[in-house]
Amino acid sequence: MTDRPVPAAPAQDPPVLRLEGIVKRFGTMTAVDTVDLEIRAGEIHALLGENGAGKSTLMNCLFGLVQPDEGTILLDGLPVDVTSPRRALELGIGMVHQHFKLVPSLTVAQNVFLGSEPHTGPFVQTRTAEETVARLADEYGLDVRPDEKVRSLSVGAQQRVEILRALAKDVRILVLDEPTAVLTPAETERFFDVVRGFAARGLAVVLISHHLKEVRQVADRVTVLRLGKRVAHEAIGDVTNADLAALITGETRPVSSEVQRGTPGATVLEVEGLTLRNGRGVEVVHDVSLRVAAGEIVGVLGIAGNGQTELVEAVTGLRKPTAGRITVKGVDTTGASPGTVRAAGVGHIPEDRIGRGMAGYWSVDHNITAGYLDTDEVGGRLLSDSKASSLSARLMKEFDVRASSGRQLARRLSGGNAQKMVLARELSRQPDVVVCAEPTRGLDIAATDFVRRELVARRDAGGAVLLVSSEIEEVTQVADRVLIISAGRIVAEYADHRPSEAEVGRAMLEGKS
Repeated sequence: MTDRPVPAAPAQDPPVLRLEGIVKRFGTMTAVDTVDLEIRAGEIHALLGENGAGKSTLMNCLFGLVQPDEGTILLDGLPVDVTSPRRALELGIGMVHQHFKLVPSLTVAQNVFLGSEPHTGPFVQTRTAEETVARLADEYGLDVRPDEKVRSLSVGAQQRVEILRALAKDVRILVLDEPTAVLTPAETERFFDVVRGFAARGLAVVLISHHLKEVRQVADRVTVLRLGKRVAHEAIGDVTNADLAALITGETRPVSSEVQRGTPGATVLEVEGLTLRNGRGVEVVHDVSLRVAAGEIVGVLGIAGNGQTELVEAVTGLRKPTAGRITVKGVDTTGASPGTVRAAGVGHIPEDRIGRGMAGYWSVDHNITAGYLDTDEVGGRLLSDSKASSLSARLMKEFDVRASSGRQLARRLSGGNAQKMVLARELSRQPDVVVCAEPTRGLDIAATDFVRRELVARRDAGGAVLLVSSEIEEVTQVADRVLIISAGRIVAEYADHRPSEAEVGRAMLEGKS
């Protein structure tokens, strides 16, 4: 990716949107602390900050999902009350969330107009809805078919449907929350072309992101929040990535870079001829073989939906293979239960940290110590609350899990702290094999660096790490060997060097090196 010229800001035009002195409290915590923000038509405005800095809360105030305790929202210079998402849309404010809110069994057009279907009398005008979606898709360069079922679409296409939902309401201000978190490099480039098209048509775009390289590529202006306060509001050309990283974290730290390669030892995890079917009985992994040695990180890199999820599930005992063999330190774990696989020395950091990595309505203490129920550290057969609390407190400190206390519900943690909690449970037992999928997805700079350091530390302590990710930079900066997976097959391996982004992108898309 290369920097693009930064156009001069249209300072002579008044902002289409102003947030003045916005404050939002949750109990005794102030999530947004007297924040001012100006958004101009035809401009892409990046909103940066660590997990928990207040970015999403501020935008949720704008979109009517929560109500600010203090402050004013002005649209075209006039104060407005945004009491609900419906009211926000009426005012021309749309928001596309990181986690999609689509109905898989409905078509694209049905999702776009869900709740506001065009109709004549009691009859829904399906053709009108589909024609409108087709026109918007063509006008804004969003390549989706109105009659396709959402469940058959790629993640990138589903995101385009979410954007069409907002555009169908004739929005003037579009908020995009971590829009590239689930996109491939090619989809990201294409998405940015679309976003630039929005700005060229006069829309005001707010981009919430953690990726400094992407912000540098597409944004005109940037605002940084830290601990709920605004600490910067600059033209993107006036700040370097190092400046932004320091503003985000409050300290000078290097932007993520390559780590030194490890020294592999004996093979610990071996997968031979693995074949897997998905929930619909379709074969999605075909004759995959790989090995991971002690003291080595092996990265499996590919576009989402190419068999990575099923591969991870098979290795961790969540899915039974159709064919093939899996061994851990020479012990056959093929088709074994997750408990048996864990007892064999495998730790699992799942792709879905919310759905599979934690129990949201359990406390942080209970989430962490759940990994120790088969040990004497929490009391053996008779669970000791005092031992469990003591163990959890020690691991929370060691893994920098920031919570009000160990009794806090896990669901109330920020994304970075939730992932640190998962790491505390999985890595503290020093497993022989660590299987991690998308470990830094949606995390800020500090949390990303922390996760990477912990994985490298486990490798350097003799652990075998299988890192499955769609993030090219993450894998190429950390992994000792890189495998490319495409259509359920390993199609390329880079063992003697860390491949460039161009090499990897080509192999991911073409299915060959």
